[in-house]
Amino acid sequence: MKKLIISLVLVVLTSIVSLGWSISEFASLTDPRPDIPTTKEQLTALKLVGRSLAQSLDDDNVDPAHFIDNWNQQNQEQLSLIDEKIFILPPSLTMQFKRDAALLLESDEGISLHYRLPLTSQVLNIKTQLVSPEETNFSWNRIYTMLFYVGVVLILLVWVSPLIRQLMHLSKATKAFGMGQLQQRIKVSKTSYIGAIETEFNRMADRIQQLVDDNKLLSRAVSHDLKTPIARLRFGIEALEETQNEQLRIKYFQRLNRDLDTMEELVSTLLSYARLDEANIKPDLQVIELNSWLKQKLADHSNIAYPIEYLGIEQTIKVNSDPKYLSMQLANLLSNAERFGRSQIIVRVEVEQYRVWLHVEDDGQGIDNDEIEQIVKPFVRGQQSRDNAGHGMGLAIVKRIGSWMGTEFVITRSSALGGARMSLSIKLEN
Repeated sequence: MKKLIISLVLVVLTSIVSLGWSISEFASLTDPRPDIPTTKEQLTALKLVGRSLAQSLDDDNVDPAHFIDNWNQQNQEQLSLIDEKIFILPPSLTMQFKRDAALLLESDEGISLHYRLPLTSQVLNIKTQLVSPEETNFSWNRIYTMLFYVGVVLILLVWVSPLIRQLMHLSKATKAFGMGQLQQRIKVSKTSYIGAIETEFNRMADRIQQLVDDNKLLSRAVSHDLKTPIARLRFGIEALEETQNEQLRIKYFQRLNRDLDTMEELVSTLLSYARLDEANIKPDLQVIELNSWLKQKLADHSNIAYPIEYLGIEQTIKVNSDPKYLSMQLANLLSNAERFGRSQIIVRVEVEQYRVWLHVEDDGQGIDNDEIEQIVKPFVRGQQSRDNAGHGMGLAIVKRIGSWMGTEFVITRSSALGGARMSLSIKLEN
């Protein structure tokens, strides 16, 4: 929104200043003779001249005919004398003319000045070709004003049209998303005025789609994985009701306890995955020295069936991460390596530019390339894990943590052991 507001202010100010200057320059170009006096100035001068002429010609001893002829030959403004009796005016103008001894009249032919000569009972007429300055100025001012506002509107429309299109796209995407098209996204342009809003909409859409997908996965997993232990519990209870043999009853009780443990483990896994929600988690980011931290964590996992070989580097490696969730990722990777490996596990650390790679490798059969994208989804297990225990949640948990911790998770094949290589990429701390 800050970008939108700044853009709006700049467009308005720029359009006003540029249009005002442009119209002012255009107006000055339409008047190529700025040294010629304006109509108002000419009328003012004529009024002064008219009064002086009226005073000079209002004398019985003066012969005005010769003067008027010479004047009319040399000037555009034409003079004439008429008898006051034939100078007919409306009553209101007659009273004004007698009071002021001067009158200005306008007609289609132009402006005329009239002066009363009381001593000779005549009227001095000055006929001009001037047009009313008020009308002329008003018409041009109105045209310039209209040009200015039309220009401002056009510039604003040019600026607003991309914003309108972006808002229309946002409205359509929101409506489609609300109708159930969860894959609907907005293409964010670098020049977009509402880029922040579009980005937040895409993030919201990703979040909602992820929640819906997780809900579907959890529903399918619960309905599928719980059916087997529930069926075994039902058969076990029926067998307990029918048998009277104490040894068989003890055996059935043990099976029931194992089935309950399986159900409890599944529910615990579901809850653990559901809690890994970015909106509900506040990571406690700390600067960790990765070499010493890994040695301590690997010592805590000494009960793993296979020996763990740690291949670190001598330099100090500092990363900014949450020890709790990084430990959870490492534990799942080690558990996966133990389950599918045969005899050996390698934990390797490599530094590459501004990131550090933490590799967990095993000597199992590895993971096919066409399965890599699928096995990181909840409750999805690869071909090699069909006969192994687990619910297919370990790698999904690692992926989920990495998505909001900024830890990239990559699955490849180990060149040293031939099995799977699970890698975490963590940003180095300066």
